Amino acid sequence: MLSAPLYVGKLGNAYFHDNVIAGQTDFLYGFGTAWVAHSTLSLRNCGGGITAWKGTNTTFPNKYGVYVADDSRVLAANASIAPALAGRCPLGRPWNAQHRSVFSDTYLDPSVLPAGYIRWGATDPRVSDLTFMAVHEDRGPGWNATALAANGSVTRVLDDAAFAPYRRPVDVFLTEHGVPGNIAWIDQSVLA
Repeated sequence: MLSAPLYVGKLGNAYFHDNVIAGQTDFLYGFGTAWVAHSTLSLRNCGGGITAWKGTNTTFPNKYGVYVADDSRVLAANASIAPALAGRCPLGRPWNAQHRSVFSDTYLDPSVLPAGYIRWGATDPRVSDLTFMAVHEDRGPGWNATALAANGSVTRVLDDAAFAPYRRPVDVFLTEHGVPGNIAWIDQSVLA
């Protein structure tokens, strides 16, 4: 179990499979690309958001961000804190206006904020047309289609076509020079 913030540095690639990642404030953050699959994000409290990604300017198109997918789970750390967290934990907030994160095929327990994502702050929102905070085919009591749709200026609800460019690790991992398909370093048995 990882109980410190998970940080992925600039141009970095990280793949997490079948992990428990615990935290309370912006505990998935960085500049590179992270893919979290078949894992549990364990909420110890709700400060900020689960994700706080900082987009990076490059001379090539990039998909730097954090992707929580493939039957992952967002859960309160234990039953004693679950009632206090109900409906309070945002999926993320933008470290800068180029934040990119997607929660897809993920179980969201009642801890998750019904509207999904939030702005960084009231006087410093860090949201622009470059900000990409999205959900796709999630489920569970923390999934609220009405609240997500009402928060459309912050949370994007993706259909299959809009999600297609982010569907698999091969779609998002790049070399340091921007060449797509950089997955040879991942244990291929977990990609099957």
